Parts: sequence; C-alpha cells; structure tokens
Amino acid sequence: MAEITGLGTKFLREDDYGDYDEIAQVASIGPPQLQRDVVEVNSLNPPNQIKEKLLGLIDAGELTVVLNFDPEEETQQLLEYDLSVGEERNYRIEYPFDDTIYESGGYYEITGIVTGFALQEIAPSDVMQAEVTIAVTAKPEYHDPVEIV
Repeated sequence: MAEITGLGTKFLREDDYGDYDEIAQVASIGPPQLQRDVVEVNSLNPPNQIKEKLLGLIDAGELTVVLNFDPEEETQQLLEYDLSVGEERNYRIEYPFDDTIYESGGYYEITGIVTGFALQEIAPSDVMQAEVTIAVTAKPEYHDPVEIV
C-alpha cells in the first residue's frame, strides 16, 4: 500500500447486533499507543551495579476521537450513551481504500470503555467540538483490506 493521507478514514461503533455504524463528523482520531511497563528490581548488590528490570504488562492506552459536535446527531449521542452505561464495546478505525481493488478497507478493531465525552472550548470563529476518550481494554487487532475477487 502506498502512502496515503487520513482523508476518508472512518470511526465506527459496533451496535447490539454486531453491525457497525459510522460516527458522524469525525474531525480527528488519536489511535491508542501500546506501551509495556518495566518493573525495576532493587538490590543492594546487583551484578555489575546494573539495575535489574523485568517485563511488566502492556498498557493498551487510550483512543481519542474529536467530533465536530452536533448535539442532535444520533451516532454522537450513542457515544454519550456508552459513557453513561460504562460497558465494554467494539469500535473500528477504518482506513481509506481504493474501491477498484478492494471490497473493504483495512481497519483496526478496538475494544474499550468510553471514559470521557468533553465539549471543547467554544469560540465564535471555531467549530464546536467534543473529545471522546476510550480506555482500550484489549490488544487492538489489524484486519487487512479485502481484495475484489
């Protein structure tokens, strides 16, 4: 796949029936950043005076989505609902694709819990926005684009 811009990237939310709905008016997406913890072992007499370190757990981080806020937009209301119920749900970041080659684009499947829905600063010359924060609870899985057969 050649270099591409983010134009055409979509953010989707899985509904209760296993179908995915596109969230409207997404301005930007901050994908989760996985990071492994390191546990330091303290010792008064370490070999070569080097601090021993052990592998810890992987933190899957957070996903952030900035929306051009529309309080009447149903898909945005669903994210507010997800915050209020506090249940784990599946989301997708779907990348743009050439529909002459692929049936569907590659995407990251992300499982998480909405932990924030924050309106951003409101100014007369800016679009009203809201930032949604999702705590990622499982390792994100990348799925390759599906080629037209």
